[in-house]
Amino acid sequence: MNPEVQNIVAAGKLPAADGEKLSKLEPETFCLHKSWGVGKIAEWDLLGDRLLIDFEGKPAHPLKLTFAISSLEIISPDHILARRLGDLDSLKEMATKDAPALVELALKSSGNTLHLDDLEKLLKGRIVSDADYKKWWEGAKRALKTHRHVVVPAKRSEKLVLRDQAENAGTQMVKSFLAARDLKTKLATLASIQKDIDLFGEPKTELIPVFQDISDSARKSVKLNLKECLQLLLARDELLESLSAAAPMGSMKISDLITETKEVLADSIKGLSASLLGRIYRAFPEAFPNRGWVPEILHHLTKTGGRAVAEIATVLDANDELDVLAEALKKSLRNRMLSADLLIWMARERKGLAESVFDIDLGHAILGVIESDHMEGGPKRTGRLQDLLSDDKTLLGEMVAEAEDEDVRLLAKRLINGSLFDELTRRSLMARIIKVRPEMEAMMDENAGSHKDDSLIVSWESLEKKKLELEDLVNVKIPDNKKEIQIARDEGDLRENGGYKAARDQQSVLLRMQGKLERELRNARGTDFANVPTDKVGIGTAVAVEDIPSGEKETFTILGAWDGDLDKNIISYLSESAKALIGKGVGEELELPTDNLNVTRKVKITAIQAFKP
Repeated sequence: MNPEVQNIVAAGKLPAADGEKLSKLEPETFCLHKSWGVGKIAEWDLLGDRLLIDFEGKPAHPLKLTFAISSLEIISPDHILARRLGDLDSLKEMATKDAPALVELALKSSGNTLHLDDLEKLLKGRIVSDADYKKWWEGAKRALKTHRHVVVPAKRSEKLVLRDQAENAGTQMVKSFLAARDLKTKLATLASIQKDIDLFGEPKTELIPVFQDISDSARKSVKLNLKECLQLLLARDELLESLSAAAPMGSMKISDLITETKEVLADSIKGLSASLLGRIYRAFPEAFPNRGWVPEILHHLTKTGGRAVAEIATVLDANDELDVLAEALKKSLRNRMLSADLLIWMARERKGLAESVFDIDLGHAILGVIESDHMEGGPKRTGRLQDLLSDDKTLLGEMVAEAEDEDVRLLAKRLINGSLFDELTRRSLMARIIKVRPEMEAMMDENAGSHKDDSLIVSWESLEKKKLELEDLVNVKIPDNKKEIQIARDEGDLRENGGYKAARDQQSVLLRMQGKLERELRNARGTDFANVPTDKVGIGTAVAVEDIPSGEKETFTILGAWDGDLDKNIISYLSESAKALIGKGVGEELELPTDNLNVTRKVKITAIQAFKP
């Protein structure tokens, strides 16, 4: 203990333990304070019960002895902060001439690991100017590529790491992998191993513990972290291929994982890269032998994203199953079970793998998906489909070139009368059809100058139901969701908080629903369908029809936009069947649409009555 401090302790002015701490805070000692940062003890003033400390930008700052003892942390003169305070010029020179050495110094001063944001706080504005820092760091990263003992992270959220140079770098990476507690860290470490594989003398042998751990980790975590397990096994297989090596006996294979998780696999692999998806789907034949893989992979065709569609088609093609693919696509077209990604792929592959199913049905399917998206309100998910129709100058022409007249007329009518495109785009699209099918020009003239009432005619009952639905959304569901978001936020780190993300996603859904309901109610016009004329079919009438070929009789009641009930043969006036009937009189014959978009049936109107609730 310092003699002067000993006197204070002996006089009872300071506890012995504090005296020991104070003795270490002698002048010229570097220290850290949580609020004021790095400093150097300048002078003792024991009689005045204080220390004078030179902090950065705050020289000769006094601190009471007891406060200094409890709040100051002593740091080595070699610490980057101590050198920043006492020898700033040498650090600036190091930044200019040897950036890797400066990064290494920062790491040694921080326990050998450091987030990039923390490195920036240490250097930016003092050692490297604010304006030059970004350029300096890019240069430092390039220089650090030759310094294998410094690991530069691929993501900003991960840490810089300083490896122990006394130990083989490959051995360190194996230890780091085995010590990792979660799959994401294992994936990042495995990526580093693959990147620096030349640091291993005998990688096939040295990496056996890693390969065994990957298999064990995947088996344990498959139910909770399927996507990460897949990524880990796929990365392992890629590394094994590069080494021309085989996995240890009994290791879990991708095909094993596919078989175990087939019910949830499609949802879990969304977002993976095309190369990873290709590896997964190439493993299907092994996972489901004896052609059992074909229906399994076709199930994914309509469930996964755009990258998956191309990879699935490639696997089917490679296994001589193109006829199965064609049949599945035709069935999906008929049943309107098509995602935007699949439709885009079919359009782009119209002279390739989808050539056998490319026809006007694809055009109707594309418009149907876009229409459905627009009806839901909120942010549009089918922008790429609309861009496809607009930007691909030959697509529409190729669709209608060999189609039946009525099919082309129906497609053109949907384009002209719909609100999916602005007027200029509609005319441009029609021009492409007319170029191939000139007879469609008459339809443009028929629609010129027509004005459509955008209001929705609805029954008072359905209008009240919509209002109650909106009230429940605004007063109950949205407030409850807001509480869920707050509860999830209170749990901590939002980056790893699945509950928070789910609540926020639900919030987006609810707000889109609110906007949709509000728009519908603004455009709605209620009615009780009283006193409707019955000389012609109209909204609020019950119309009896007779199928001409079979004589079968049927009655349709045409009501408001939200009143459809197929069990009771009540149809909305916006339906295709209602549009065909409206305006017709008793005795008139017409073509009535069927469930199949390209087929109609001939019927005769036998009676028209007013709707009776």
